[in-house]
Amino acid sequence: MEVCSHPGTHARSRDGVSDQDTAIRMAAFARCGELLRAHGGAVPWGAIQHGFTCEGEHIHLGSTPRGIHRPAQMHRGALSIKTIKPKRGRTARYDDALGDDGDFIYAFQGDDPNSRDNVALRESFEDQSPLIYFYALVPGVYDILFPCDLTGWDPRALRCTVAVGSRHELARQAEIRIVRPPLDRRYTTVEAKIRLHQGEFRELVLGAYDRRCAISGLPIPDLLEAAHIIPDRDARGRPEVSNGLCLSTLHHSAYDRNLLGIDPDGGIQVAPAVLEQHDGPTLEQAIKGYHGQRIRWPRHAEDRPNREALAERFEGFRAEAKV
Repeated sequence: MEVCSHPGTHARSRDGVSDQDTAIRMAAFARCGELLRAHGGAVPWGAIQHGFTCEGEHIHLGSTPRGIHRPAQMHRGALSIKTIKPKRGRTARYDDALGDDGDFIYAFQGDDPNSRDNVALRESFEDQSPLIYFYALVPGVYDILFPCDLTGWDPRALRCTVAVGSRHELARQAEIRIVRPPLDRRYTTVEAKIRLHQGEFRELVLGAYDRRCAISGLPIPDLLEAAHIIPDRDARGRPEVSNGLCLSTLHHSAYDRNLLGIDPDGGIQVAPAVLEQHDGPTLEQAIKGYHGQRIRWPRHAEDRPNREALAERFEGFRAEAKV
């Protein structure tokens, strides 16, 4: 757990934000960095719940029942906000928008802009004090965006806008207040959204296949990837489960390079040029050994790969591999 120190409970820095609040935020950011490094950008809520220690006090990073969180030890502003993903068959309570351009749109807690939670959010906007954004990739698993700034406040629409700053820039600063050029903030916000799309796609695809490679059954998540059937560079290559396959890093690379193909019925074909080669167990068993076999399908029928997409991709494999 990260430990912070501060000179006094009510001491104030020049911008009006208490030194204690500043110390708590910095320690919280450091803890979030540790969590991201430990979990590779897909952090279970259980790990986030552990929080951190500051001046001997345990502080929570976020709230399980609430989307806006200010710990009791802080005097002003919010420490974190959260967007959840509901479980299969349920709908989200709040409409937080993740578009391709512009800042994030974050809904207020409830319909009273003067409620305790929304006031904490407004104070973060007024002070421009950076906060943490826990954004769910799938139910119970979050990417962590920080430092974030509130760039807009709309009490009539009951929402605010959120931009993502540079974590590397934050690490270089001795003070919590950071001046970021608008261009840099736009870039890092778009970059964060791309990362969220990629992270959500990976978690959805791995979850659909029970975190096992569709070809080999390998059950080690650190060695699994979400492979696009229609490539993401294609406008139709959307990050949806039906356009994905859970593959080991080895088989993903082979699939992308048309060294193996998967037909619409799940049949695995290895390129003739590979079949003609002879080498050790990796080639013979991990690649050639799956020729003529079938992939493992997802648990739920609605998560199965799109047949038309598989067929199109397989025809590309046949043309390049000269099958």
